[in-house]
Amino acid sequence: MVDMLQIVSAVAGFGPAIFLLYFTLRKYTFPQVEKPYFDDRRIFMLFGLGIVLGMVIFAFERWGATIGAAETVLALILGFAAMEELLKLVILNYPKFQRKVDTAFYGVALGMGIASTFTFATVYVFLLELSDPTAADAIAVMLLGVLFVLLHGSTTAIIGTGVTRGNLKGFFPEALLIHIVFSMLYESFFVVELFEPPANLLGLVGATALVVYAYQKVHRQLLPGVIRDAKRLAQKKKA
Repeated sequence: MVDMLQIVSAVAGFGPAIFLLYFTLRKYTFPQVEKPYFDDRRIFMLFGLGIVLGMVIFAFERWGATIGAAETVLALILGFAAMEELLKLVILNYPKFQRKVDTAFYGVALGMGIASTFTFATVYVFLLELSDPTAADAIAVMLLGVLFVLLHGSTTAIIGTGVTRGNLKGFFPEALLIHIVFSMLYESFFVVELFEPPANLLGLVGATALVVYAYQKVHRQLLPGVIRDAKRLAQKKKA
């Protein structure tokens, strides 16, 4: 039977992911444009695949947390960040997606799918481990969950843009670096033994600023840039 913790976790995971997916892609499909820049069926397919991958990634990270120690935190952060971004790269760099305009948008869908279930599971476990979670706890952890939506949505879109442009050497390292730095800043918020409050808030502020920057870059620069390049290429072919 569905309980309140599951409802809160589902809202935290799927709400921001679906909203941001719609907000990001709405300008590139009907009715905003006569001819959509992507296939809606593939958007849903990649989002669904991301939903599955989000749970797999969460399971691996939870497993890493159980075997890790203070001395291995950095190694785990680097290892999991590399594994997750490489997994996204393998999927988006499939031959049918290479140098295609719509791949950048499929990257957004894949990332939001990953973020939805990863955030759902993270929020649910966090609240479950609290002895008596309050409404304030639920709101706080839901806000933290938005950071994962911004992280995975942005980094996957960056990789998708690299595949579209045929420039993985420039875009994949950027996505990986964003993920690594975010994870280090985010985790520092919880390591109160090393960063006592309120100093630990600096890590959270830094993590938030990083993913907000990454998302606005995707939304305002990368996706519009992909469309501009596609239009220029189409005009050259006509000429």
